[in-house]
Amino acid sequence: MSTQRVAHRYASALLALTGEQKKPDAVAADLRTVLNAVEASRELRAVLASPVISTEKKRAVVRDLFKKKVGDLALLYMDSIVLKGREGLLHDILKAYFVLRDEQLGIARVTVTAAAELSAKQEKELQKQLEAMTGKSVELTVTVDPAVKGGFIARVGDTVLDASVKRQLELLKQRLTQGTFTN
Repeated sequence: MSTQRVAHRYASALLALTGEQKKPDAVAADLRTVLNAVEASRELRAVLASPVISTEKKRAVVRDLFKKKVGDLALLYMDSIVLKGREGLLHDILKAYFVLRDEQLGIARVTVTAAAELSAKQEKELQKQLEAMTGKSVELTVTVDPAVKGGFIARVGDTVLDASVKRQLELLKQRLTQGTFTN
């Protein structure tokens, strides 16, 4: 079975498990803490992926790192992942979990790259437009890149909405060089 399918199955089971809890948002916050730590620490990823390090040592590392930072459910889940020999997939499992959770809650995470900093009013208006377009509640992450030259580029999953001046200039150049430009 492919690693993506395995990660998806573990993520589905985790989503079902967290849905049964009294405070699923608290568990999700714990899992976000774990995901951030895994993404931030190359050493942690190396320890988890290493076939040389014993299962017991990996369990001890996970317990020591997270026992004061996350709740019991997240800790037990990570422990079971290590016991089953799937610790190398922890990052993929957690990423898949948050994708499934967002789908379940009707949330679209949108990354917007703009030429300049957006005002609060512009962000709110853009969020409203993207919510109308996606039919979901939108959570924006805005970054600034002067190479965009104006406008913005929005990424929702695999979909890219390119409303940048740079893209418009590229299209104009393409039309002019192909001789397809008409008034």
